[in-house]
Amino acid sequence: MLKLLFARLGAMLAVLFAVSVLVFGLGSLIPGDLTSVIVGQEGATAQQFEEVRRNLGLDQPLPVQYARWLGHALQGDFGTSPITGRSVTSDLAQQIPVSVELALLCLVFSTLLGLPAGILAAVHANRRLDVLIRSQLLIAFSVPTFVVGILVLLVGSRIAPDLFRMSFTGWSQDPAAHIRSMIMPLLTITLPIAAMTMQMTRSAMLEVLHDPCIVTARAAGVRLPRIHYLHALRQALPPIITFIGFQFGVMLGGLIVVEQIFSLPGLGRGMLEAISTRDYPMVTATTLVFAVSFVLINALIDLLYPVLDPRQRPR
Repeated sequence: MLKLLFARLGAMLAVLFAVSVLVFGLGSLIPGDLTSVIVGQEGATAQQFEEVRRNLGLDQPLPVQYARWLGHALQGDFGTSPITGRSVTSDLAQQIPVSVELALLCLVFSTLLGLPAGILAAVHANRRLDVLIRSQLLIAFSVPTFVVGILVLLVGSRIAPDLFRMSFTGWSQDPAAHIRSMIMPLLTITLPIAAMTMQMTRSAMLEVLHDPCIVTARAAGVRLPRIHYLHALRQALPPIITFIGFQFGVMLGGLIVVEQIFSLPGLGRGMLEAISTRDYPMVTATTLVFAVSFVLINALIDLLYPVLDPRQRPR
């Protein structure tokens, strides 16, 4: 088991290194550079450009720039934003908890809704209950997120004006106000993710319900709820867990619309503002956070496979 763990960790470190090279390389390919943001385009002389480039180390070869950037990044230093004048690391420290909290809450509630619905749909496959569950959740999935967000705002402004008027409030400032400010964004994204979780659970359960061990358990008189929610679900968990982890990584970078609609100071909204203002250090750092979180989540899921499925354990 330790050998497998070290092998997976080594592969993860190699992927993270490749991701850092890719992120830095893509950042250097963006038209213009940090110099044009700091100096500006109108009235700037070539001498001013050269001086700023020399001070920032942009006159060095790309490998030297990457080595210096990676060394600072490993220490948690992503530089200073030329737009806001604040530390990029401090801005990320404020944005990451908001996006992570929203993504985790969405996964929890969508799993609590989609997992049982998927099991019921698989048990009653191609019958009335299956059609009803799938139609309701897939209708919710087919509506674009920005439309759902606008509808939630419109309905909330009439039914629950306190939630509609409530701007984002940190947990440390007022826990009750913080919960109220997260309800509408959570409603906006939970149903589409729950629909996808339901569909994945249904597909995985349909394959497992015909396995010989499940058929034998039925013949032995084991209670159906125990078969469905214990034995069959345990065998169907690996693809479901993979899907849930994949959705968490996608949501961290895909909450731009929701965070923009509800004015949440998360990573998605911060990324959008950084792109619009050509804040290169912030764009590069946020992209790296997205990529690293995705790699770490998938590596964790990969390590969970032997725990969930004994057939994948080394012998």
